[in-house]
Amino acid sequence: MKIRDRLSLQFSLIFAVLLFLVLASIYVTTEKNRKIDFENRLYDRTLTVAELFLAEDNLSKEKFKDVQKKYPLYLPDEKLGIYNDKYQPVFIKQDSIQWPVSTINQVIAKRKITFSEGNMQSLGLYYNDNSGNFVVLISALDNSGLKRMHDLFIDMLFTFFISVIIMFFLGRLFARNALTPILKVINEVKFIRSTSLNKRLQYNKSRDEIHELIATFNNLLEHLEQSFEAQKSFIAHASHELRTPMTAIIGEVEVTLSHDRSLEEYKYSLNNILSETIKMNELINNLFEMAQANIEVNTEEIRLDELLWQVKDEWCNKIKGSQIDLDYELPADSKDITILGNRHLLFIALGNLINNAIKFSNNQNVVCRLYTEGQRIKISIKDKGIGIPESEWEKIFTPFTRGSNSGGYSGLGIGLSLTEKILKLHNAKIGINKNYKNGTEFIIDFEL
Repeated sequence: MKIRDRLSLQFSLIFAVLLFLVLASIYVTTEKNRKIDFENRLYDRTLTVAELFLAEDNLSKEKFKDVQKKYPLYLPDEKLGIYNDKYQPVFIKQDSIQWPVSTINQVIAKRKITFSEGNMQSLGLYYNDNSGNFVVLISALDNSGLKRMHDLFIDMLFTFFISVIIMFFLGRLFARNALTPILKVINEVKFIRSTSLNKRLQYNKSRDEIHELIATFNNLLEHLEQSFEAQKSFIAHASHELRTPMTAIIGEVEVTLSHDRSLEEYKYSLNNILSETIKMNELINNLFEMAQANIEVNTEEIRLDELLWQVKDEWCNKIKGSQIDLDYELPADSKDITILGNRHLLFIALGNLINNAIKFSNNQNVVCRLYTEGQRIKISIKDKGIGIPESEWEKIFTPFTRGSNSGGYSGLGIGLSLTEKILKLHNAKIGINKNYKNGTEFIIDFEL
């Protein structure tokens, strides 16, 4: 079912329920008032009967004449009964209706009662007179009131169904108007393909939820476009970088096999092949790590101070003579430096930064500082190396991009790009301290 039809039905259902409750409350209130009004009429009729038969000697002639005038004004299907203390009918012959003794006892006990039997309403009154105590009972049918209630019910039923039908079509019109901007968005999205990610949806005039949806979708297109471009660039660079050592290896092998050579020349060729193979293996490992960083991985609680110790031990063993100092400003609660993440990937990210710091500073002292600022955990990795030219700061996290002053150092230009990708997976940011001039200082910012 389409949203338009579902909204129409839901709107009509809500309206039908509310209208039903309103009409039902009106009907119940009107019926209650009808019964109360007819009970008052029964009470007046009961007093008239009592005064006519029992209180003639207590009334003036003028008052009694008024009572006599009222008495012939029968109620519809009226039934009367007057009983003495011995439960015997008096004044009026009982031939068509007989009230049970239990009802008479209730009248005596409560002085006045009202009750109904079907549509018949009855009233009992205990009347004190100088000639004795009597129970007056009357029963009648409110024909005019019941007819009015029946007509009211028919009118309400007709009004209910007509109103619901009208509201259903009004709901469809309302839903169509409300969904028109969404249909416009759908029609625009239909023409967006992987080859046209540069297209953007047109914003509507009002800054409503549709505007936010369009903004969100345009942001998604922006990220997708950047991702596709980065993927194309990555594939092109990766192909080029893999082709270079492979070409060197093939060329070296072809030259070596072109004619017989001495043992020293074979060793020289094999060393060249080994060197190129090591480069290719390093590149493949880096590419694998970048692919792994794009996959959803298992997470665990990680204390960053412990992780930094592990990274330090790893690179101190890998690079002999390296100097790595750890500077901790730890909070009282260890949970304040604990994050949820993947230990292996974070190990790679921090290792890349420390490896670069050692390599580009020619094994000079590297300082890793762990500290907190409010609800943030920060890690600073500072070296005294060659630094990064200011004009190249914006490009250092691009895959296969190396600094213009890094020509004398080995590397593929993948490490920083991989580090940034891993940190993004952990809701962390990495940047350069632009005020540090004695080398390079990277600052990692974890948001808790």
